[in-house]
Amino acid sequence: MRILAFLLLLLTLTGCTERGPIDLPGLEGQARGGDSGAIRQLVDLLARPENDLSSRSYAILADLGQAAVPALLDAIDTPDRVQREHVIAALGNLKVGKAVPAIIEVLENPELGRRYVAAWALGEIGDPAAVPALVAALGDRDAEVRKYATRSLIKFNRQAVPSLLAYLPNAPVEGAAGAIRALGDIADRRALEPLLARVGGPNRRDVYLALGKLRDSGAEQALIAGLQDPDWRVRMNAAMALGPLGGPAAAAALEETREDDVMVVREWSARSLEMITGKHSTYRNARGEYVAPYKIYH
Repeated sequence: MRILAFLLLLLTLTGCTERGPIDLPGLEGQARGGDSGAIRQLVDLLARPENDLSSRSYAILADLGQAAVPALLDAIDTPDRVQREHVIAALGNLKVGKAVPAIIEVLENPELGRRYVAAWALGEIGDPAAVPALVAALGDRDAEVRKYATRSLIKFNRQAVPSLLAYLPNAPVEGAAGAIRALGDIADRRALEPLLARVGGPNRRDVYLALGKLRDSGAEQALIAGLQDPDWRVRMNAAMALGPLGGPAAAAALEETREDDVMVVREWSARSLEMITGKHSTYRNARGEYVAPYKIYH
C-alpha cells in the first residue's frame, strides 16, 4: 500500500500521463535558471489540461515574467485552443505590447473559440492601437466577446472616446449598446449630445443609464421625459439618474413617479427626490406601506 501511495504521489508531482512522465519541478528549475528550452517546454504544456498541467505551467510562466515572453509570442498562433487561451492570458497579464497585433488577429477571427480572452488581454495591455479592433468587436456575434470588448474599452478611458463616438451613428443595435455602456462608464462630456440623440431608440434603456453616469445637467429634460417611458426599466434608470443632477423640475416629476405602477420605480423616485431636495421622502412598498427608501448612498 505504501508503494502504491508513493507512486500516486509521484504521478501527481510529475504530471505523468499516457504521453509520458513530465518532471514539472525539474523544468521549473531549469527555466528559472535561464534555460530557454525548458521555458518552451512549459509553453507547450499549456496545451495539456490533464493533471492540471496547463494551469500549473501557466503559473510558472507568469512568475517568470519577461523571460517567458519570447516563447509565449512564438506560440500565440497555436491551433490548440487551450494553449492559445493560456498564452494570450499570460501575455495580457504581463502587458506585452508586442503581442497586440497577433492578439488582434485572434480577436478578429470568428472561427476561433473563446475569443473574449483576446478582448480582455488587449484591455490589460493597454496599447491604444487596440482600440479600433475592440470597438469593432462591440458588434461581434459572440456576446462574451462584446462584453469583454466593452470592459476593455472602459479601461482605455478617454482615449477610447473618439473611436466610440465615430462608431455609434452607424452601429448595429448590439454594438451600439456596448458603445453606450462604455461611454457612460467613461463619463466624458463629449458623449452628452450623441447620447441625447438616441433617447428614443432601441437602446434607450442603456442611454438613460449612461446619461445618469455623465451627471450633466444638460440631460435633465431628457431624463424627466424618460420617467414617462412605457418600459419600466427606462423609467427606473431615468429616476436613478436624476438624483445627482436634477433640479426643481426633476423634483416635481419625481413626486409623480413616486406613485408609479412598478415598485422599483417608486423607490428610486423617492431616493432621487431626497437627493435633490434634501428632505425625507417615502414610497409605497409591496404591502402598500409608505416607507423610506434604503440608503445606498453614504
